[in-house]
Amino acid sequence: MKLFHWLLISSCCIILVSCEPKETNAQPPNVILIISDQWSTKVADGSGNYDNGIQTPGIDLLAKDGVSFKQAYSTYPLCTPARASLFTGLYSHHNDVGFNLKKDSILDRAELTPTLGKSFKEAGYNVAYFGKEHAGGYGYASATEFGSMTHSNGGMLAEGSAYDPIFTEDAIKYVKNQTEDQPFFMTLSLINPHDICRVLGGKVQGATFADAIHFARNDDEPYLRFQPRPDLPKNHEVPYQKGMILHEDFMYKEVFGLNEDEWKRFIATYQLLIENTDRLIGQLLENLKEQGLEENTIVMFTTDHGEMSGSHKLIAKTTFYEESSKIPVIIRYPKEIKQSSTNNQALISTIDIMPTLLDLAGVAVPEGIDGKSFKKQIFEPEASATEFNIVFSQNQFGRMVRYEEFKYVRSIVYGTTYEVLFDLKDDPNESKNLVNDPTFKSELVKGRKLLDDWLENEQTQLIAEK
Repeated sequence: MKLFHWLLISSCCIILVSCEPKETNAQPPNVILIISDQWSTKVADGSGNYDNGIQTPGIDLLAKDGVSFKQAYSTYPLCTPARASLFTGLYSHHNDVGFNLKKDSILDRAELTPTLGKSFKEAGYNVAYFGKEHAGGYGYASATEFGSMTHSNGGMLAEGSAYDPIFTEDAIKYVKNQTEDQPFFMTLSLINPHDICRVLGGKVQGATFADAIHFARNDDEPYLRFQPRPDLPKNHEVPYQKGMILHEDFMYKEVFGLNEDEWKRFIATYQLLIENTDRLIGQLLENLKEQGLEENTIVMFTTDHGEMSGSHKLIAKTTFYEESSKIPVIIRYPKEIKQSSTNNQALISTIDIMPTLLDLAGVAVPEGIDGKSFKKQIFEPEASATEFNIVFSQNQFGRMVRYEEFKYVRSIVYGTTYEVLFDLKDDPNESKNLVNDPTFKSELVKGRKLLDDWLENEQTQLIAEK
């Protein structure tokens, strides 16, 4: 029924005006979340400006069509805790998932905790999940379609190379079958480049990645496209700081003493895995375009954590070094987001992804979560990021706070408490610990206070490894 009201224009003129609400045909946006595993922004970040010979046209295109965040960090640079935080918007001490382990009650809690999937489901979305979950059940929550197979554990020893094409094919089939009757939220969670984990021998000797693929084993075997081997990282020879790693861990012991050829082989294999993953991402993006869904679909690419890949002569993740703790966050939404945008200001975190995707799609954000929506920072990448000028991260033996251009770390390693302070602007290679430098006393005091206040507010504490 039409509604009318009267407008008195003058003493002698009355006009009848229709007040019928304006009809809109706006279709809620579809949302696709693409997650890789162990992807280092130091190796590939979507910029395409690489000097290591790597080619990533998939994420490069995504970044060209959208916005990239250059100061994004993993809330917990380890697989399961990071993913659990991504899908709940909660720190690990609030969702009960830490150190890649889940408590016995976690599956019950996953039924009760608001998650990314549940929120979209309640808003009328079809929810699908393809690929590795490894998030304590929080990722699978409310999904009704899983494709050909489900995969809950980490994925290694060529599992990614075998399974990721299947996951991607299932995701593409799913997109092809979508109609405009119902929006969808789909996660494509790829294993690689996680397969790089533990490929050098030791505890998994005789069952390494080299058993599945013979690649760049020596200088006589060509690398991709017959190009030179990747160079070693600029901070390869920079010793790691005590307190930044559990130096007695078998994984580190296995790499201490590797020669240059062995390191280059490791990095070359890692880059191959990244290129393979990027190719699958490109296939999904191309299919989205072919189906005419590109314009009204939000696509985000991110990862759970990074990979040291030879920096400080280290491999793997967990540490608070930039190579391990920084993550790519690239978002495309052609209807709304300006192309080729870069946000270099906002310090965002894994816990902020859930509220941001919901906010972008116009879906209510659950109350009581730790993360905040950085939607404003997507549309105003050059604006001052006063709400996102501090970010916290944690692992099983330490805590980190990033503020201004500084990073402060406090850890307990084998019974000894350590403090580390890096100036990321003047020392991007994280080569000098400034804790005992009187020139940076005020920055150290600030880092200590920020971390102490956070620990108190979160009602958590610094816990040594067990």
